[in-house]
Amino acid sequence: MEREPSSPVSRAGGLAALGGSMLVASSMFMPWVDSGPDKGTDYWHLSGVEGVQSDQGTYGVSLVLMLLLVVWCALFFAWRTHETRMAWAFGGFAGTAMLYGGDLRITEDLAASAYASGETVAAVGLFILALGCVIAVAANVPEPHGAVHAGLKGR
Repeated sequence: MEREPSSPVSRAGGLAALGGSMLVASSMFMPWVDSGPDKGTDYWHLSGVEGVQSDQGTYGVSLVLMLLLVVWCALFFAWRTHETRMAWAFGGFAGTAMLYGGDLRITEDLAASAYASGETVAAVGLFILALGCVIAVAANVPEPHGAVHAGLKGR
């Protein structure tokens, strides 16, 4: 595979995805569920909340995905070809979709008034991560060599 330089737009997409994944990971330390005055439950202890206990499998997968997405998003800067960056972007987008689906399943039995700041930060982080992956895909679609110049010669 040929090594390709990354464009500023491509790097911006990678940085956005990395920043979004770091927001999601940092949300794990914020309160996700308000469990009373001045008391909240962070993501690490969410399995003890009554509405989440029935979804332990989804919770475990989401816990691993939250941490894995930070490492995955950092890999964008190690892979230098269009093909590997495209695979990275699709993998990051798929991980984001799975994590958001898991989040919806985990929190579906919780009261809407019980959500805390961690849930909001994670949702914003997932949106930024998905947007970064889309930007990176758009910036890493290689131009066919000579296609632009061949069209101009006929005029």
